[in-house]
Amino acid sequence: MEWSWTEADSDQLVAWLKARQLVPQDGRPVLKIIGEGHSNITTLVELGDSRLILRHQPVIRANAPDVLREARHIAKLNKAGALAPHVLAMAEAGEALAVPLYVMEHVPGIVVSGDLPEPLRQDPRGMAHAMIDALADLHGIDAAQITSRPLDDPEANRTHFAMMRGLIAKLDGHEGEALRAMAQQLDDRVPDAARQCVVHSDFRLGNLMWAPDLPPRLVTVLDWELSTTGDPRLDLGYFMIAYPAPGITRTPLQDLGRALYQADFPPISELLARYAGRTGRALADLHWFAAFVAWKTAVFYVLSRQRGEDRYYDDDAHCRAFLGASADHLARRDK
Repeated sequence: MEWSWTEADSDQLVAWLKARQLVPQDGRPVLKIIGEGHSNITTLVELGDSRLILRHQPVIRANAPDVLREARHIAKLNKAGALAPHVLAMAEAGEALAVPLYVMEHVPGIVVSGDLPEPLRQDPRGMAHAMIDALADLHGIDAAQITSRPLDDPEANRTHFAMMRGLIAKLDGHEGEALRAMAQQLDDRVPDAARQCVVHSDFRLGNLMWAPDLPPRLVTVLDWELSTTGDPRLDLGYFMIAYPAPGITRTPLQDLGRALYQADFPPISELLARYAGRTGRALADLHWFAAFVAWKTAVFYVLSRQRGEDRYYDDDAHCRAFLGASADHLARRDK
């Protein structure tokens, strides 16, 4: 993401933070952009022993995800007991910056965004179990505390699919053709929706924070900008395309989580079985959901590249990889 703090932006933000007593009055905080995100900006605000995390829409992108919706959603999750950082303050556009923002607590821990560090390398099975357990626990939250929308809608998956399909109806070029061709395959036997729960929608290794010691333990889950309510199998499908599996095309999400290739992590089948045992949920049609989420992610990557706002999306190999994974999962569904 191409964005940096200017002196004027820094001055305005620091004044706002001090006025709300979120940072010490003496001294000037250091602002450091962190994370690997490609939508909203995450900044570490540090002054002495005081640390905060700031999330805001980048000035250069008017169509970035709504950070205040994200903040309000996290605040509800905080009350429901979800494993998420606590929101401390929010600001409308013009209050602290020219764009909306929110501030949340800084949670110390390890985010695995590159190679697998010690001591986590010593217990990959424990890591994998902690990951799937956290997803199961998220899906166990009473979604009625988060939304007033109906949670029982058998047509929800078909509605979701139709909405995504509409985004590519007039997409030009070979990618548009390839995306529509895959949509045609997905249209066959779209599963009825299960009762909706809170879904993260970006649950992968790089969005998890770990305690610095063993046994592996998650201290928080990050990046809730896409979280909503939906069929829990959408999250499981996303997890499946972000986790290595023999015979499935490697996706860009797995490249972001390359640490999963650096130790003897258990097979995805073991994790899905553990999830089923922990939740008691029926897990039918998971390969369709993995295929759908891979296709959906390809759609977002192509549309993001067309907007030309982030060089990360410039590589058209991303789309081919996601479509390859989608085809692989559909093939397994039919076996």
